Amino acid sequence: MIDLDARMMTLTMKTVVEDNTGDTFRQRAESYYQKRPQLIALLQDLYNGYITLSDRYIQTLAKSHRSNSSRISAVDFDKSDLEEEDGVTNVFDSDAESSLSYQQPPQIMLDGYGTSVGDAIVADLVIKNVEYDILQHEMGVIEQRSSESSRKIDLQKSLLEVLESERLILLNENARLRYRVNALVDENKGLASESILMKRKASELARCVLKMREGHRVFMLNRRIEDLQAQIYGLEKRNKEYYEQLVQRDQRVKECTGKKNVVEDVVVDDCSKREKQPNLRLKKGSIRGKKGHGWWKRFKNMDLFFCGLDLSCT
Repeated sequence: MIDLDARMMTLTMKTVVEDNTGDTFRQRAESYYQKRPQLIALLQDLYNGYITLSDRYIQTLAKSHRSNSSRISAVDFDKSDLEEEDGVTNVFDSDAESSLSYQQPPQIMLDGYGTSVGDAIVADLVIKNVEYDILQHEMGVIEQRSSESSRKIDLQKSLLEVLESERLILLNENARLRYRVNALVDENKGLASESILMKRKASELARCVLKMREGHRVFMLNRRIEDLQAQIYGLEKRNKEYYEQLVQRDQRVKECTGKKNVVEDVVVDDCSKREKQPNLRLKKGSIRGKKGHGWWKRFKNMDLFFCGLDLSCT
C-alpha cells in the first residue's frame, strides 16, 4: 500500500507540473501516452487489492459463523486494517462499513441462521460495490477512449479541412499554370509565325542584295567598258595622228632624198674642178678634200627620220 501511495503521489506531482508547463495539445498528448502504462499498472494493482480485500472479507465472514463474539472483533480488526493499509480505498469501503454498521444491531440479536444470511448479504453488497467500482473504472476508461477517439476524429477533420484547402489551392495553382501554359503556347505560335515572316523578309532582302550586287557589278562593268571604249577611241585617234605624221614624214623623206641627189651632183662637179687645180695647191686641195669627205660622211650618217619630223630640214 505504501508503494501504491508513492506511485499515486508521483503521478499527481507529474500531472500538476505538466499542466503548468504543457501549453500545446501535442505536449499534453505525449505526456498522457507516457503516463498511460503507469496508470494502467496502478489501476491493475488497485483492482487486485480490491479482489484481495473482498476475499479476506468473505473469509472473515465465514469465520464469523463459528463464533458470534469473535466475528464482531474480527470485522472491526479487518476494518481498522483496511483503513491503515490504504487511505484511497476509504471511499469505496464506506458503503460496506455503513452496511455493516446497519447490520450490527440485528446480528447481535439474531441467531446463527440470521447471522449467516446477513453475512451473505454483506458479502454480496461488497462484491456488488467492487463490481460497480470496476464497471465504473471501465466506463471511465471507455469514456476516456471515446474522448480520445473524438479528439482524433476532430484532429482528422481539421487535417481533412487543411488537406481540402491545400487541394483547392493546388487546383487554383494548376488552373493558373494551365492558363499560363496556354498563353505561352499562343505566344509561341505568334513567335513562330513572326519567325516565318522574318525568314521570308530575310530571303527577300537577300535577293535584293544579290540583285543590287549584280546591278552594281553590271554598272561597274558598263563603266569599265565605257572607259575601255574611251581608251580605244583615244588610241585610234592617236593611231590616226601617228599615221598622218608617218605619211607626212614619208613625203618629207622623199623630198629630202631628191635634194640629196642634187647635192651629190654638185659635189661631184666641185671635186672634178678641184682636181684640175695646179700642183701648188695640192696640199691645200687635199685638205679641202678631206674636209669635204668628212662632211659627206656626216651627211650620209644623218637620220632622215628626224629630218622628216623637223621642219627646218626643208
